[in-house]
Amino acid sequence: MTSFQVDSDAVQSTANTARGTIGRVQADVAELNAQLTSLEGFWTGQASAAFQGAFAEWRGMHQQLEESLTLLNQALSLAGQQYAETEQANTRLFAR
Repeated sequence: MTSFQVDSDAVQSTANTARGTIGRVQADVAELNAQLTSLEGFWTGQASAAFQGAFAEWRGMHQQLEESLTLLNQALSLAGQQYAETEQANTRLFAR
């Protein structure tokens, strides 16, 4: 038999906090992208082309990371919600 204990409010609270952190990271990365993209206007040559290639690769990896974080946060939020709903349903079974 499986045994577990969970504080569904803590899980939900953590998911909400993480969602806010993800939003702040997205805003910071958008600002960084704008700053680095502006280099294209006044930097040319082989080094610039190499930098732009590396930057494009980084943007792709960051996009994957952002998508993974979003999916992880959605799953965490859903888990907290489902734990709370299960506890409520089980409580109703014994309500008089």
